[in-house]
Amino acid sequence: MSFYKTLTPYYDQIFPANKNTQQFLSAHLCKGGKILDVGAGTGNMALALAKEGFAVTATEPEKGMAEEIRMKALEQTISLNVETKTMQQIEEFTETYDGIYCIGNTLAHLRNLDEIAQFFQLAFKKLNKNGAFIFQIVNFERVIDNKEFSFPVIKKENFEFQRQYTLTGDRILFTTALTAAGKTDSNTIPLYPATASQLLPLLESCRFKEIHTFGDFNSTPYSNNTPAFIVTAKK
Repeated sequence: MSFYKTLTPYYDQIFPANKNTQQFLSAHLCKGGKILDVGAGTGNMALALAKEGFAVTATEPEKGMAEEIRMKALEQTISLNVETKTMQQIEEFTETYDGIYCIGNTLAHLRNLDEIAQFFQLAFKKLNKNGAFIFQIVNFERVIDNKEFSFPVIKKENFEFQRQYTLTGDRILFTTALTAAGKTDSNTIPLYPATASQLLPLLESCRFKEIHTFGDFNSTPYSNNTPAFIVTAKK
């Protein structure tokens, strides 16, 4: 079973919707504009922004998660377009957007800086003039410098979820163990630990402007010690 297919039934409890994230995105996106959520998970953020009046397309390649988004939209009578394209397939969308965002460390699933640069180029191409591009990843500089490779165990009534990082060469192996109903499913996926010093020049080379960095969704300025690396930029 795939990494995210295993997590789908428990995803919203492991990664609950965050009001600060919603407020941050809403503040940096064009009000009521067409926006693209790349790597939408189970769609909580896309649905919340659609409720605010944004015209949202949510793309999530894990088909079980994409179906979860469709079911939630139907149950909540929210108008939302759901697709299953990957980061590298967004060029296939016929529309252009007033905003594109990619959060939840999704970017780290690309294999190297070349693939990240290609995604940045596709995002730039798919944005309307002055459109906003926003992404968020783990602050891997802090992780590597401080050797922060362990996470607190998430314990709920019906499951337990463990996570850890292992540094190997230029990759980080992300291993999870989900225990539910007396059974443990373990998965490992490779992440590319791109850092601010690597990513900012890529954005500039793709001709993004008004590039700003933050360390969390409370708009704390980015530093080597903040938990996240968040960027807002304009076309």
